[in-house]
Formats: sequence, structure tokens, C-alpha cells
Amino acid sequence: MISRWWWGPTTAGQLWVKDRSVRSFDGATIRYCVRGSSGPVVALCAGFVCADSYWKYLVPALETDHRVIVFNYRGIGVSELPRPPGFHTHAIRPDDLSIEVNAKDLRAILDAEGVDQAALIGHSMGVQVILEAYEQYAGRVAALVSIAGPYETPLRTFYGTDASARLAPVALPLLHLLPRLSLLAWRGIVNSPLSYDAGRLARAIGSRTKRSDMTGYFDHVSRIDPLIISKMIRGMHAHSAESLLPKIDVPVLICHGTADPFTPIGVAREMADRIRGAKLVVFEDGSHTLPIEYPDEIASEVRAFLSSL
Repeated sequence: MISRWWWGPTTAGQLWVKDRSVRSFDGATIRYCVRGSSGPVVALCAGFVCADSYWKYLVPALETDHRVIVFNYRGIGVSELPRPPGFHTHAIRPDDLSIEVNAKDLRAILDAEGVDQAALIGHSMGVQVILEAYEQYAGRVAALVSIAGPYETPLRTFYGTDASARLAPVALPLLHLLPRLSLLAWRGIVNSPLSYDAGRLARAIGSRTKRSDMTGYFDHVSRIDPLIISKMIRGMHAHSAESLLPKIDVPVLICHGTADPFTPIGVAREMADRIRGAKLVVFEDGSHTLPIEYPDEIASEVRAFLSSL
């Protein structure tokens, strides 16, 4: 019962009801909504284990002039895994939750909506997803917007060191050695009133980010099985779009903060240098929570960029 209760879909962190769904290539049910009734299509690809929280201000800013697709990755929010995870989630592989698979799920949504072309906006890990989407079906991508995200696994730049990249492949599988009940402590830790303060102390949450804007995020993360999260990390870690960057031939906007500890500003500068014609907008002291830290400024940059297409 604990296992089944833990991994089930959850509306925690949901800001917009996901009233549409599609069965992806391997049977996973991906749920999404479309905000706005007319205009060019924009698809939003969220960050790692994020539901809707980081799109809180950007969606209302875009939906007046665009059709905005907001979806949950498989195993996140109300979207489902391709199969029951089984004991200690052994039935789910990191490949089932990879960046490549998330891009395929987005294509299934575009197919279901009859969308020939869309501008893709990614935050954090979502930048890897939009780059992979371009790799898989470039002809359907009108433009790319990167917000506080990397072009390959952030574990190689996490807090300015590659220690996480070396430790994760060894340490994460060890979670399966823990008794299932001990993993229930995850919920209490993440939902603690101290989580926001700890995030601020660790510089993962920017100084301008409101505590209230993080509540839904923490609630959602606390409801995801840590063993599923570990496989998502391993799936994300296996991806790199480094070789793709010079080949990108659509307009690209990169928004990044100078105080981002997960993807340092150097990563954004590398992207801007390697992608022909990319525009880089730098936010002084901006952190990884950029979309809710500088909501008006991000919305203004994105709207101006999209209107120029």
C-alpha cells in the first residue's frame, strides 16, 4: 500500500487543470492543458521534478497572444509512468525517464493538438528537453528559449564542480538498499518550514523569490518517490546536446542569472557562443529560480522575442 500510495499521480503544485491527455509511444499517459485560444503555439518544458510552479507568472503573460501548452513530464504531477513501478521501482529504468523520452512525449502532444510548429521554452532541465526536441524534430521547432538551464547534465557544473557527476552514478542506486519506510522521511524533510530557508542558504532559491511561490513546489516534490527521482537524475545525467549547439538554425533566447549555483553563468555564455545568432540576457544576482524571481522582466524578454519571430 505504501508503494502504491507514494507513486500515484498528484495535483500538488498544479496551477492549471490538465484537462487533456495523450498516450505516448510506450503507453505512458501524459496530461496537459492549453491556455489561450489563439495565436502561435508555445510549449513550456519545466525543470527537474517541477509541476507548474515556475510558470506561475509566465503563462498569464503569454496566453493573451499565444496558445500555451503546459504539460507534466511522465511521473510528475498528474502524468503517469509507462507501467507500475513495482517493488522498489525496479520495473522502471532510467531510460524510461530520460531527456530523450520527455522530448518524445512532447511530440505526442504536438501530434494530438495538430501543431506543425511551436516555440519551445525550457527552464532548468527543460532546456535539455527543448534542445533534444530540436534534435529529434527540428522542422517543428520555431524558436528556443532557455531560462536558467544547461545544454547537458547540470551535475557536471553543480556548484562549480563535477563531484556530483562522479558520485551520482554510484550513490543513487544505493537508495534501493534503504528500507521503504525510512524513505517516508523524505516527505517530512521536503515539506518542512525550513526548506525555503535551507534553499536560500544553499543559494538554490534566489533572494527575490517569495516563500509563497515555493510552497506548491515543495508540496509536489515531497510526493514523488525518491527512488523514482534517483532514476530521473540518472536519465538526465546521460544527456548532452553539446554537439547540437552549432547546428541550431532557429532564433534562440537565453535568459540566465549570475548567481545560479546549478548552472553557472559560464554555461549560458558557452551556449550563446556556440549557437549562431543566440541572444543572451543576463540578470545580475539572478539564481536558478529565475522565472519567479524576475517574473516581469522574464515575461517582457520572452514576449518581445516571440513577437519578433
